[in-house]
Amino acid sequence: MQKALQKLKTQVCDLKNPQKLPGKKFKSFIENTQVALMAGGQGTRFREVLESKEVNKNAHKLPNGETMIERTIKMYAKAGIKNFIALVYHSSNSIIEKLGNGEKLGVEITYSHDPDRPVGKGGAVLNALQNGSIDPTKNLIVHNPDDVIVNFEQDFVKHIISGHIQNVQQGAEASIVVVEETPYPFTGMKIKENKVEEVEMYPLIPIPTHIGVTIFSPEVFKYFPKLFDLTKKSDFEKVLFPILSKEKKLYAVSIPGDSWIAVNNLKTYKKFVEYLQKS
Repeated sequence: MQKALQKLKTQVCDLKNPQKLPGKKFKSFIENTQVALMAGGQGTRFREVLESKEVNKNAHKLPNGETMIERTIKMYAKAGIKNFIALVYHSSNSIIEKLGNGEKLGVEITYSHDPDRPVGKGGAVLNALQNGSIDPTKNLIVHNPDDVIVNFEQDFVKHIISGHIQNVQQGAEASIVVVEETPYPFTGMKIKENKVEEVEMYPLIPIPTHIGVTIFSPEVFKYFPKLFDLTKKSDFEKVLFPILSKEKKLYAVSIPGDSWIAVNNLKTYKKFVEYLQKS
């Protein structure tokens, strides 16, 4: 089975690691970059963790005392990024009370509230562009705080920015951060003529998967008024990515599969807590 899966990988995934970026180039990019934190979702699958608390999952207090959104901000702030926009809707007060204006984290945080309805990731970015929270002349890194980075031996921020800069040289206007393979959540089998020839628990499926982190160059912002409006819920992964891909403007940067946890339910939350306890 693994042989067949590896053959599939050669057909769907050809990624090269970013080269080392000169310090001046990285600094220049950092100074012209803002980070948007997707923090408006209802977190329906996370209710087992929150129980009856009225709090956004990104503001839920972790066993180590911090929150997922604080953890994300600290990671980018350590790399030198100071400008953050929290895109909020559900239980937004819990995010605002936790972060304030960002002073305690050494950064500046502004808030873009979705209209009186959830508008999805695409609508949230459009709304922030329209209300001036996002500067359309700067690069934008969009990060879902519940997509946590773990076990990454390099500097994550420098790694993805280096990859994006290289991608831009090839014609990219956006870079998505991916893992090259993810565990299949069930028992995998190889079957021939009804006979089960091989059984493997949770085999790795070698199909690149977006981990909820995207870097947009300013050139991408022109697409948002054309593709999104604030009367319906729509995500840029579903609407914008296929268009950029067709126009050969969408590229990727990869990280190892075990460096990402999508903390969106009780099972993955326990996995993340276990990591925190060990680190």
